[in-house]
Parts: sequence; structure tokens; C-alpha cells
Amino acid sequence: MLSTADGKVVFVGRKGDYGKTVILKHGGKYQTLYAHLSKYGKAVRKGRWVQQGQIIGYVGSTGLSTSPHLHYELWRNGKRTNPLKLKLPRAASVNQNEKTEFLRKASAFSAELQRLVGA
Repeated sequence: MLSTADGKVVFVGRKGDYGKTVILKHGGKYQTLYAHLSKYGKAVRKGRWVQQGQIIGYVGSTGLSTSPHLHYELWRNGKRTNPLKLKLPRAASVNQNEKTEFLRKASAFSAELQRLVGA
């Protein structure tokens, strides 16, 4: 499981029916909960910061789960919120010069890898 956004780990451990659980706080308004995990990510400890996309745990079936899955919750201002209906600000776009430079370097790296693999 990957962190939804940058945040601080506020809980790692067993949480009743949820089994192995991680709770992250994102700024002042938001929290995310990830439950029924089989194990936690390597660097996930209470009080530590995680980045968006960082591994925070692995799918499991702990607690009262009957099969492996992720139980995910998004809380806004202390209330459970449907993440599919939440209107979040759009991320800043990558400017065209940076995109062009990235693609140029990616192409060069890819060509070098192909050369090394083919050698």
C-alpha cells in the first residue's frame, strides 16, 4: 500500500477489528487509515514523515477480515469522507522545458541500457 499523500505517521499497530493499521495525518484537515495489513513498510514508525507514494504496508487479512484486502478511510476535519467525491486541488503541471529535458535524458538512459543488455 502506498501513502495517498505526504504526511506524518500518527498510529502504527493493531487497532481492534481492523488488525494491523497505519494512520497518517496530512496537514491540519486530513487523515488516512490503512487497515488489515499483513506487515508495515520498513520506515513506517509513529512520528515519522512519509512521502506520497511511499510503501506504508502490504495487503493482508488481519483483524476481522475474511480475505486479503485493504480497508481504506479518508477523514476530513474528523469526519469520514468519500474519497471519490472529495474535490482536491489540482497538482501543478510540469513545465514544458522540464518535460522536454526529462524525456531527452530518459531516452539517453534507455539507449544506454539497451546497449549494455545487447553487449
